[in-house]
Amino acid sequence: MAFDLMEQPWLPVERYDGTIEHVGLRALLLQAGNLRRVAAETPTMTASLYRLVMALAHRVYGPTDEDAWARLWRDGLPTNSMDEYQERHLDRFDLFHPDRPFLQCPPLASCTPSSPAKLVLERAAGNNVTLFDHTTANDEVLLEPGLAARWLVTVHAYDPGGTKTPYRKIKSSVRGLANYFGVALVEGGTLLETLLLNMPIYRPGWEQPLATTVRDRPAWEDNTFHNPEPEKRPALGWTDLLTWPARRILLIPRQTENGPMVEKVVIAPGSELHQDLVDVELMSAFRRPPRKPRQKKWEPFRAVRLDERRGVWRHTETLLLAGDEQQRRRPRTLEHIAELVDSGVIPDDIVYTLRVFGQRLGSQAAVVQSWAEETVAAPVALLRAQYESAGPIIGHAVDLADKAAQALRDMEKDYAAAMSVDREPGIDLAYWARLPRSFDAFLRTLAQAFREGDPETTAVEGWADAVRKAATLTANRWAYGSPRTGRALSQAGRTFGRFTGQLHRHINVFTAQAKQFSSQEALT
Repeated sequence: MAFDLMEQPWLPVERYDGTIEHVGLRALLLQAGNLRRVAAETPTMTASLYRLVMALAHRVYGPTDEDAWARLWRDGLPTNSMDEYQERHLDRFDLFHPDRPFLQCPPLASCTPSSPAKLVLERAAGNNVTLFDHTTANDEVLLEPGLAARWLVTVHAYDPGGTKTPYRKIKSSVRGLANYFGVALVEGGTLLETLLLNMPIYRPGWEQPLATTVRDRPAWEDNTFHNPEPEKRPALGWTDLLTWPARRILLIPRQTENGPMVEKVVIAPGSELHQDLVDVELMSAFRRPPRKPRQKKWEPFRAVRLDERRGVWRHTETLLLAGDEQQRRRPRTLEHIAELVDSGVIPDDIVYTLRVFGQRLGSQAAVVQSWAEETVAAPVALLRAQYESAGPIIGHAVDLADKAAQALRDMEKDYAAAMSVDREPGIDLAYWARLPRSFDAFLRTLAQAFREGDPETTAVEGWADAVRKAATLTANRWAYGSPRTGRALSQAGRTFGRFTGQLHRHINVFTAQAKQFSSQEALT
C-alpha cells in the first residue's frame, strides 16, 4: 500500500470560480499562480496545511535573498527546483511507507491502536465529547488516505492535549503549539502571492529567519528522529517549527475494494517546545501590558488569540503596525512585507487581507470548544514604520469601540439595578457583529490618507459615525424591543438617555484625540 502526497490529490484548494478540488503537494506549488487559496474542512486544518506547504516551499525555493524573492514573485515557482527536491527525498512523502511514513512514528506499532475517529478532532471518540457527532465505540470508522493525511497534519498542530496512548508509561501531553496563538496569514490575490507574502528570506546558514539554525529541517527530512518517547527541546529553526511533531502518530491502513483506507490509529505524546513562542514564532502577534512606574520587570508576552465576542480587528495595532518591541510585536512575516514595500518590490497602494485562524478549548483542556477564522484589512501603507501616528489613531479607534460597548452594558446594568431584575448578558454581541466591515473601511481610508499626505479627517469621522450607528441601533432595539409599560418604560427611557450622552462624549473625545495625532503627523 502506498499514497504519495506529492502526486496524489489530497489538498483542498479553491479556484477562481469558487470550485473546490484536491491536488497533490507538487501540483499545488507549481499551479499556485492559478489557484485562489487553500480551503480545508475547518479553519484549523486550513492553517495547518498552509504551514506545511510553506515549510515545503522554503526547502524547495528559499528564497535566499530579496532578489530571489522578487524573481519568484515575478516568474512563479520553477519546476526544476521541485524536480531536484523530489529526487533527493523520493521516499519521504509516502503516507504508508513501511520505514518512514510521512509525519509518523513506526515504533508505535507495538501499542494498542484505536479507532481513527480519534484523529478527527470534530468526531466523538472516548472522552472527546462533541456536540454534533454521534459516533459510538462500536461504529467502524474508515478514513480515506487524503482525509487521514489532512487530519494527521492538523493533529500535530492543534491536538488539544490530555491523556494519550503511552508508548511506555508517559500518557499526559501538552496541547499542540497552534492552540497558543492565532495563526496570522497575509492573503494575496493568488495562492502564489499568499505563499510568498508569508515566506521571509530563508537562509539557515546565515540563521535567517529568526532563531533558525543551520540544522533546520521540516519533520519529514529528519534522518535521526526514531525516538517514540515524548521530549522537550528547542526548535531547530523555522521549518522545524512549521512542522512541529507535537504528537507521535501511526496510521494503520487496510486494503479494501476502494483502495487503502485507514482503519486504526495510535496517537501518543510528542515533542514539547522548550522555548518562548515570542522568540521563534513568525506567524503570530504578541503583546504585554505597559510596565508600571515601580515595576522592575516586564510581564511575559502573550500571543494574540481570537475572541469569540469582539473580533480580531480590535488587535489591529498589534497585528499590523511596527512599534516599540518592548510592548508589542507584530507577526515577523509583516516585517518582511514592509521591507519589500520600502525597497519598491511591492507598491504601497495594495490592500491585502490578514486572515487569523484559531481554536478555543473548553475548561477541560482535552475538549475542543470552537474554531474560527477572522479577517482584517491589511493596507501595506500602514505597515511602513514612518507612519508613527497610525498606531495612536487606530488605538483610539478601538478604544472608542470598547467604550461604546461599555456604555451599552452600563445601560442594561443600570436598568436592571433600578428595577431589581436580573441582567440580560450579551447586549453588546449584536453591536460587535456590526463593526468589522466598517473598521476595514476605516483602515483603507486611513492608509490612503497617509500615502497621499492628506489629513485623516475622513477616516476618523467615518469610524466615529459607524460606531455611533452600531451602538445606537443596538440600544434602540433594547429600548423598544421589549413590551415595557409604566415605571419600567420610564426607567428604560432614563437609562437610554444617559447612554446617548455617554456615547456622544466618547465620540467627541475620540475625534479630538485622533485629529491631534493627525496634526502632529502633518507637522513632521
